[in-house]
Amino acid sequence: MRTLTMLACLALAACDAGTYNPNGNNGWNGPSDGTSGGPGNTFDHDNTGVDPWDLLSRLQQEGPPEISTRLHSCQKLPYRTLGRLLTSRGVDLNAGGSGGIPSAGDLYRGGTQALGAPNYAARVGEAVEPTAAGATKLMDIFVQAAPQIIANIGSTAACPGVSIFDAQGRCDRDGITCLLGYPATDQHLALCNQAVAAASSPQVGQTIAIGALLSAAHTCE
Repeated sequence: MRTLTMLACLALAACDAGTYNPNGNNGWNGPSDGTSGGPGNTFDHDNTGVDPWDLLSRLQQEGPPEISTRLHSCQKLPYRTLGRLLTSRGVDLNAGGSGGIPSAGDLYRGGTQALGAPNYAARVGEAVEPTAAGATKLMDIFVQAAPQIIANIGSTAACPGVSIFDAQGRCDRDGITCLLGYPATDQHLALCNQAVAAASSPQVGQTIAIGALLSAAHTCE
């Protein structure tokens, strides 16, 4: 709060700095909006910058720049990149579902609108910003793809020989690292093991763990 207040005060000082005239009008050259030079002062400037109180309110809502920049610069995972990611982790996007349940490939192919894929026929480019619908569809795809990923990741070119879970069903650091594409932390392993242990069965827990890890990794979380 102290930092935000100081920033607002500095902005207020900057807005008013150009209005001071020691040679007339009791030291002031007029209101801070639209200051213009006079006979005793040739300084003329356009003082229509950000209102300091609006700036303070925005900082209080969005947080300091190092936080708000990260939040508001997050872009969604491009549609084709998502397809390549799934394939590289052992998912067959051409496989169909069974028992009326769609496969990960079915969800991927049928979710173009929610995922913000480009529509070249309508001359609509790829969406840049993530949406709630896109994040939900992404989670659905990752969860549905989890069994294939668990079974096939060790035979892929991207992750040869790795296993996401060890013989005891615990999350493997090397497997999670290759799954995410960056080094797995102790927190990743703890959350992964917690999801497996809290589920109704190990298979369900492993599916939830994979879906949650991938969703968090690819939605700026």
